[in-house]
Amino acid sequence: MSEEFAVYGLSNGIMISVGVVKIILALLLLIGGLKFPALIKPSAAAMALFMIGAVYFHISISDGIIPTLPAASMLLCCLLMIFNPIFFGEKKS
Repeated sequence: MSEEFAVYGLSNGIMISVGVVKIILALLLLIGGLKFPALIKPSAAAMALFMIGAVYFHISISDGIIPTLPAASMLLCCLLMIFNPIFFGEKKS
């Protein structure tokens, strides 16, 4: 992971910060799914921002589709959680 962040021109401090925040957001998504649904959309939105950054960095160094696919698929999942009202049983207005 350290080598990957170095290729992007990012320090180990940024790598650790990003990792900690992403773990916290993943836990908030899990807690939201299990007990507190109000946590899901804000957590998914914050995770989507990180995934946009990840996809950007993969593209900026001309990574292929395979290394970019996990971040892109996570971004798609987050966007579905944010914008699809049926996903959480909400009624359409």
